[in-house]
Amino acid sequence: MNQFANSTPQLWAYLPSLPKKEQKQLLRVFWFIALGLVFYELFLVKDTPFLSKLGAVAVTVAALWPNYLWCSGRAKGMPIFPFFALTHIWTYGLPLVTHHPTVLTYSLESQLFASLTVAGFLILGTSVWFSFVKSVPRIPKYYRALTNQKSNAFFFFILIAGVFFNVSIYGKWGWLSILTGGLFTAVRATVLGLNALATFVLSYQLGNKELTKIQGTLFIILVFTYMITNSLGYLLVGASSSFLLAVIAFTISSKKVPIIPIVIVLVCVSLLHYGKGSMRAKYWDTTDYYLQPWEYPTRYAEWIGYSVDYFNKNNQGDNSPTKKEKKESFLERASVIQMLLLAQTKSPDPIPYMYGETYAIIPELLVPRIFNSNKIWSHEGTSLLNIHYKRQTREQTLKTTIGWGLLAESYANFGLIGCGGLAIVLGAIYGKVSRWSINAPILSVQSLFAVIMMSFAFQSEFSAGVYVAALYQSSIILVGIAFFLMKKQRPPNYSFPRGKMA
Repeated sequence: MNQFANSTPQLWAYLPSLPKKEQKQLLRVFWFIALGLVFYELFLVKDTPFLSKLGAVAVTVAALWPNYLWCSGRAKGMPIFPFFALTHIWTYGLPLVTHHPTVLTYSLESQLFASLTVAGFLILGTSVWFSFVKSVPRIPKYYRALTNQKSNAFFFFILIAGVFFNVSIYGKWGWLSILTGGLFTAVRATVLGLNALATFVLSYQLGNKELTKIQGTLFIILVFTYMITNSLGYLLVGASSSFLLAVIAFTISSKKVPIIPIVIVLVCVSLLHYGKGSMRAKYWDTTDYYLQPWEYPTRYAEWIGYSVDYFNKNNQGDNSPTKKEKKESFLERASVIQMLLLAQTKSPDPIPYMYGETYAIIPELLVPRIFNSNKIWSHEGTSLLNIHYKRQTREQTLKTTIGWGLLAESYANFGLIGCGGLAIVLGAIYGKVSRWSINAPILSVQSLFAVIMMSFAFQSEFSAGVYVAALYQSSIILVGIAFFLMKKQRPPNYSFPRGKMA
């Protein structure tokens, strides 16, 4: 009996190489954006010292290099590292020239040293990553992959379940009472991981015109419904990440950038950003906070009202805490270069390096909570960093988290050696996973794992503990999907060695 599922051309959809004409168009877009960013940093920012501009340009160029390699076709596979590098532009580069209030408290020499650290980290990481993806690997005998019919129904169910889960959380529906302690955290991580996979795969198929008109419409409705319900905690990062993942998948498969949806979402997110401070101040400390679906229009109207009120009053000099939070721009909230600056100016003297203290907790994070009821929470590494550098007390870390990011954490542990080691590790991991995705079906284990890695590449504030714990949980989910829902599929052009048959 043949142990392999039949493979059709539609079923064997994979990440293709772009034709020369479309490759040139993609490169034109790349150069337009790259030159625009450099021009902005050098000539359009006002009252910014030249050393700060130089540092921002160094970070930007280093972050764009892997993207050039991928856009030009020199690097193959899923662009995990290029998108990871891209996040350093707004988290480390642009804050140097946009008058970030915390960055301005550090000397120009410190800013330049931090920017060169980031640039060196990206250059080393890119070199390692590129060594994995510059060539096409040998095609394996078979892949484990989902069939289109089975996968579409499964992923649509996941999106619906994600919306239902969000609505249940904010409505405090009764069935959630069974999810106690670590079980709730595990279920939530499962929902987030599966939604990332469903969003990417269905968006890829939408761009590749593999969905029917009804399926395409349903997918768009579910994505935006998920974003709306996910944002009701007044944190926009989850909704933004889902949308960004959908845009990436659609762009890869259709070779077109969905400009209109991007503009609409940017306008909406920007508007809501300025009102979320007031919404948090009003509702976050409310113990009896309930919100049912029929109340969503009223709640969003209130949210928009606070944003409009901010724009009407932003020149009146209100210095209240709520007002101060609302004044923070996207770049101020996204920036983590101030954490690297803090570590570099304080360590090793007067504050010593942590010598792996935040990494030592990772093995414990991988043990399921059902086997360890006193298991530490995934943000323990971030808490240790903030306590060590006197940013927060232990009590304060229980209420709010100040993100550090992987690079600043590596410096806090081992200095420049830690930054270099992180570059090698991430470059190798992202490169290896990207190599697995080359010529693999988009619905295979290899490609879906690459999608999970890509979704984590955007999480610029994650510490190593949070990153590894979340990735471990998502990987377990993918293993379950591979075992129960996937079948072996032989590549269409695979030829068995002489004398051997399937």
